[in-house]
This record gives sequence, structure tokens and C-alpha cells, in this order.
Amino acid sequence: MTSTTLGHCGLRHELFLYSSTEDLVEFVVPWVREGVAAGDPTLLLLRADAAQAVFHEVGPSPYLTVETALAEPGQPAQHVSAASTLLPDYARVVHQEPTIAPSQWREWRRLEAVLNLALRHYDTWAVCAYDECTLSSDMVGDLHATHPLIARDGEHRYNDRYRHPVNFLVQQSEDAPDSVERTRPAVELVDPSPAAARAAVKWFSHRWLPDEEIDKLIFATHEAVINALRHGRPPTVLRLWHERGRVTVTVTDAGLGPDIPLVGLPDERPTTIANDPVPGPALGLWLIHQLVDVTRRTDADGYTIRLTATHPDAHTR
Repeated sequence: MTSTTLGHCGLRHELFLYSSTEDLVEFVVPWVREGVAAGDPTLLLLRADAAQAVFHEVGPSPYLTVETALAEPGQPAQHVSAASTLLPDYARVVHQEPTIAPSQWREWRRLEAVLNLALRHYDTWAVCAYDECTLSSDMVGDLHATHPLIARDGEHRYNDRYRHPVNFLVQQSEDAPDSVERTRPAVELVDPSPAAARAAVKWFSHRWLPDEEIDKLIFATHEAVINALRHGRPPTVLRLWHERGRVTVTVTDAGLGPDIPLVGLPDERPTTIANDPVPGPALGLWLIHQLVDVTRRTDADGYTIRLTATHPDAHTR
């Protein structure tokens, strides 16, 4: 695979902030032309207006693929898996990132940090393009901390604000409680069996989520309870809150939780010792991250994992 990345081996993870579609197109067009001229297989994940404008300027090429960008963010762990599938086939990728809600940002910035490790073996120049009009100053700071390169004023520069992913994740590992946690839960169970936890989620979610999302939350809750009972310290407390289009579950034990800052996200399936009947917490957390939104914290109450499932149409309801 030919590449014009100045002989660079491994992932080039670059940030580009734009303020309009015109800004984005102005950046993408020469970058694509350079790649196509060098024979670099190039993938553009853009929204329709930007894709049409770029294609009009560049024209068709056997080295250029244009697909629709994500309209809504999915589960971060699924993005790692998807990127691991795409990157082997492309030397250059631009992704016009979706708008990320503040409630999803903590896990999203964790994703951006993890990509630097999970995808480090791919010789791909990957540009994350964010609409800066949708970002707060804190969000911009997180993006600078998680991208080794930054595109600005027509240049591609090394970013002196970049931080090693592990250092970033260790400092940012504590997630604040959701506002719903300050209200009375619909159910609270102390040292529940996995069967009781599954039954509670099924019963209290049926009015608020479609069956597919309920099944995901049931499985994620099961894994969280198993982890707490087997690897945490008693008591284990499950709490559940429901509201229109959203169900939140917390599982708290008196321990400190896993001490691996990358746990759950890298696209490297955790394994267990052969014939070990009690799998470690890493496998359960990896599975949970495939299914629901996940946050974690350690405080005076112990270690809490929060699982949130939302109705796919909640943003339009």
C-alpha cells in the first residue's frame, strides 16, 4: 500500500476542527487529491452536503471511496471494532464526527484516547473532523489531549498538547453521578442474584425501551452483577431508574474496581485461563461496552458502574 505520510509507520491520528461545511471541504479536497495522486486508497465518511461538494471538486477515482458519516454516535466499543475492520483497507480516512451530547462525552473522549493504542498497528492517516460550533472549551481540550496531530491553516503539525492515552485515561477515569442518581430509584436490590437482577431490569424497562434494547441492558446488568459478586467486595447494590426513552442501572460494590484504565474498549477480546469457571472482570466489561453506554467511578461507597440504555428514537420523541 502506497502512502504519502512522509514515511510514517503506524496510525496517524489527526484532529481537524471546522466551523462550516465550506471549511471542511476546503481542507478535504487538497488532502484527497494528494492521496489519490499517490495511489493511496482513501475513504471519506462525510455527511451528504460535504460529500457532494468534495466529489464535485475531486471527481471519481478508483482510489477514492465516499460513504455516509454517522448521524448519531454509537457504542464506543463498537467504533473501535468498526475502525479495526476499515483501516486495513485504507491509507487515508476522514471521518466527519457526529455531534456528541454532553452526557456521552466522557465515554467518547475515552474512545478517542483508546484509538491511539487499539489502532496503532495500522499504517493509516485517520483524520477526525469535528464541528467546533458543537464543542465546549473543555471538549476541545479533550480532543487536543487525545490526537497526536492537528491540522490547522493548511498544515499538519505535531500537537504539543497531546497526552499519552494511559496518562489521560487514569486522570479522567472518574465519572460524576448522573443527575437521575440523585432521585429515588424505581428499584433497589442488595446482593441480588444474577437472576433477580435480570428479572428487575426486564420488569421495569418494558414500558420505556424496545425489546432489543431491553435484552442488551439485561445482559449488561447480568455481567455487571456477576463481576461485582465475584470480584468486588460486599455488599453489592443494584439500583434502577426509568424515564421516557431511557433506563439507567447502577451496580455498586465496596471494592475499588478494576485498575486497568483501558478495560472494556480496545478491540482485543479479553481471554481467561483455560477451563477457568470464573472469568475475570475484563471479559465482562468488554461485553458490556458492546451493548450499552457505560461509565465508572470510585468514591466513598465503593466502585460503581453505570449502565444506560436509551430508545433509538429518543432524540425525536
